[in-house]
Amino acid sequence: MIRLILAGLGALLIAVAGFVGFRTFSFVAPPPPAAVEIAESSSYAVDASAAAVRLGEAIRFRTVSLVSDGEDRAQFEQFHAWMQQRYPAFHAAARREIVGELSLLYTWTGSDAAQPPIILLAHQDVVPVPDDTRQNWTVDPFGGLVRDNAVWGRGAIDDKGSLISILEAAEFLARQGRQPVRTIIFAFGHDEEIGGEGGAVLMARLLAERGVRAWFVLDEGMAALERHPLTGAPAAMIGISERGSGTMRVRAVGQPGHSSMPPRETAVSLAAEAVNRIHDMPIERGLEGGPALGMMRALAPELTLTNRMAVSNEWLFGPMLRQRMAGNPAAQALMGTTIAPTMINGGSRPNVLPGEAIAMINFRIHPRDQSADLLRRARQAVADLDGVTVDWSEEPREASSISSTTSSSYALLAALSGDILPDAPVAPGLVLAGTDSRHYSEVAENVYRYQPIMLTAEDLEMPHGLNERISVDNLDRMIRFYIGLMEAGAMQ
Repeated sequence: MIRLILAGLGALLIAVAGFVGFRTFSFVAPPPPAAVEIAESSSYAVDASAAAVRLGEAIRFRTVSLVSDGEDRAQFEQFHAWMQQRYPAFHAAARREIVGELSLLYTWTGSDAAQPPIILLAHQDVVPVPDDTRQNWTVDPFGGLVRDNAVWGRGAIDDKGSLISILEAAEFLARQGRQPVRTIIFAFGHDEEIGGEGGAVLMARLLAERGVRAWFVLDEGMAALERHPLTGAPAAMIGISERGSGTMRVRAVGQPGHSSMPPRETAVSLAAEAVNRIHDMPIERGLEGGPALGMMRALAPELTLTNRMAVSNEWLFGPMLRQRMAGNPAAQALMGTTIAPTMINGGSRPNVLPGEAIAMINFRIHPRDQSADLLRRARQAVADLDGVTVDWSEEPREASSISSTTSSSYALLAALSGDILPDAPVAPGLVLAGTDSRHYSEVAENVYRYQPIMLTAEDLEMPHGLNERISVDNLDRMIRFYIGLMEAGAMQ
């Protein structure tokens, strides 16, 4: 009997090993997208040094997001006048509209109205440079200095680099008298850094009212990484979705009074317990239900054998895979919704029991989750705590829908990226922050988020941080990419 059991176990192990091996070696990159005809970007006569000077000029306009009606709009208005002066051929070719007072919507009308347009996004506004950080900058953050083969200043990467590259590309083609067959729409918001409600939302609504249904939208969001964390090699990440967000408000009420005779639970202790329970509630994490599995497949040739075995056999190695990723915040965010308690307030004096305590918990919502279900589970987690209520502090934003990686538009972006960055295989990714592109899902077949620039780990810390800069080489890449995009996508 024991021999039969051992023989059976041995056969089972062999079968499992065979199945694991089969899935490992059949876990390969998807077939390349259908061939797309593009010109070699090296053929474009682009003067990146002159473009760098113009980007430096753009950075000098302090277009910090306006958070109140009384703030100075002059910097934005002067920036608009500068664009018209520096890019006259494009402004002569395209129709310009001001939306939401400071956002710019351009339409370069194509000759074939039957072809759905392309929408290219970038934003004018930048985040502020806090006074207590200026001493840590090695240059004036709004000086637009060109030094060490880079353009320095707030917005160089996020996102004036993209905006100027788009304008440079459009001007390059317009100067040649080129006319698009497919309409190209350019939407340059002025408040992306504070949510886009007065810019992107209004422009997207206007396009919807006009019946626009675009071939695709392209915005910032992801880039090429010099060393992808999974492979240690270059990879170009095209964002096909972005996480949603919402903040839960936890309110706990208790008996006010003197702290010398406290009840069993106070408002503060109830709030703390509720926060802990919500923070610790189980969240599904895995490769399915988002862009992670597609990313792994696209990078399969670059993965080590052990990593390929783990990701292709999540049914067996899932716990190990999740444990390995548990210490990596970016990996955690890629595989599931994240929960971050961020604020708590209650009480006015150390010896006084407050009548209530309030806590805020920020959720970044993965595409597999819905805000209503997260709220239901949070309420369930604290259901036995008397005096505790949980609600969204304001309407949460769901994760965006997942765009196709088999579409003709994705194939175009992949081909252009491959030409600009031939050593970086293209893979889909999940944008962990938020962009204006989320507002355009109703007016486009697909929405993508990608800047064709090569970034190091150090570069990733610069947007919103210190010494933000973009290399002239990366600026050159972006301009050539957008010329190719407009030429192949709209002028053929």
